[in-house]
Amino acid sequence: MLDEAASFGTRVLLAKADVGDPTGVRHLVGEARREFGRVDLLVCNAGAGGRMALIPDTTDDDWQRMIDVNARAALAPTRELLPEMMQRQFGRIVNVSSLTAKTGKGYWSASPLGAKSAYAAAKAALIGFTVGLALEGAPYVTANAVCPGLVDKGNFVTPEQQAVKQRAENDIPLRRLARPEDVAHAICFLLSDNASYITGQTLNVAGGLLMQ
Repeated sequence: MLDEAASFGTRVLLAKADVGDPTGVRHLVGEARREFGRVDLLVCNAGAGGRMALIPDTTDDDWQRMIDVNARAALAPTRELLPEMMQRQFGRIVNVSSLTAKTGKGYWSASPLGAKSAYAAAKAALIGFTVGLALEGAPYVTANAVCPGLVDKGNFVTPEQQAVKQRAENDIPLRRLARPEDVAHAICFLLSDNASYITGQTLNVAGGLLMQ
């Protein structure tokens, strides 16, 4: 990754932190400040599927883990960076939610109906957080969310996984899963000057699977 970035004349910092730990996030933000001087763009892309279970089988630990990684993880870096973005009168924040936040289901699940209630709740909380953040950040900082559908990361290997992929593609109007770059392009658009008048919005990146 570093060599590829260097070939484009881009500096990249790789740092490791537990995004569920505010102390770790403060360290991560501090490293970015030291390397680049300032942070104008923030993408919160932490996520974990965790143990998928029906509601009667969902433990408190299952629920808390979903909230900590999929929703709460966006709070710490935003809390660290929003004040200085407001002071500089510029900032762009994009939170990566999930189409499951709107449908309540997914293709990977212990439920025959695909229910992913705890995961859906956590990702839906991220959308609500984004809307509140857009109001707090106005007029200087924009905040938006993207909701990817199922993404093909080269992880559909076994016959069971191939069957999941085929079922999903049959449901998607564009007849294919998202590629990682499809999601990246949407995020880059929302970070760009071309999206300077867009805030508090949620963009589905799911090939038309949900048209609203």
